[in-house]
Amino acid sequence: MKLIPAILRRKRQAPEPTIAPSHSETSTRDHLMRGWHNTSSGELCPGFPVGPGNVLADIGCGSGDHAYFCAAMGAQVILADMDPAALAQASALLARLQPAPRFETRLTDGATLPIADATADRVICTEVIEHVDDPALLMQELVRIGRPDALYLLSCPDPQAEAIFKRIAHPMHFERPNHIRILGREEFATIVVDAGLVIEHRLSRGFYNMLWWVLFWGCPSLGADMRHPLLDSWANTWSLLLDQPNGPTIKNALDDLLPHSQVIIARKP
Repeated sequence: MKLIPAILRRKRQAPEPTIAPSHSETSTRDHLMRGWHNTSSGELCPGFPVGPGNVLADIGCGSGDHAYFCAAMGAQVILADMDPAALAQASALLARLQPAPRFETRLTDGATLPIADATADRVICTEVIEHVDDPALLMQELVRIGRPDALYLLSCPDPQAEAIFKRIAHPMHFERPNHIRILGREEFATIVVDAGLVIEHRLSRGFYNMLWWVLFWGCPSLGADMRHPLLDSWANTWSLLLDQPNGPTIKNALDDLLPHSQVIIARKP
């Protein structure tokens, strides 16, 4: 009888399954590495500190992620959006904080903000200006509600990313109520300066999210959970890159050169 070596008779153990990170987890990690939502410094993003004593207006607040961070840092928050469902979602998110933060909601058409003059010393308006009919009018309203020396966080899609999307996205991406204009970097800066603000910093972010959207348009169909093997694979690949010693260096280079969003930090004189 042929003897089988003991090592071969042992039942092979299956490797422990690894759980790939979700898009949300990877995106959150990516933003944190770029300095967003920094609880240690109390900065929503580099150069935009927020904390107790600040009154912050988040115009076009969407689901409320930025407002949630600011409320957690102790700021009084005003949520404003044209979508009642978005306001409800943002309100529910802030309501989870304990102790309960001070916040108010404003439903707005975007042309006129139902907020009194010189109310806020922190103003956020991210990924909104590309949707509106009159960017200059929006900026005038943002400046009006800010106090002297108020700090502004403004962002819109980067023109290089939008040029890619223009070639591959569904036409509705560039139709109302979605993006109705592509703002060049200098054009965006000019709108901010012409409204009376002084630009203090210019940032960029989001190569990971930019390419996620490129791959999104390559998926033939998506379920309600917005999951697809292609998108899951990209989230896993990017997460693995960030784990490597030179991963952050590569990430920062791509964020600088091919970002999803352009960001301006400005101040009202």
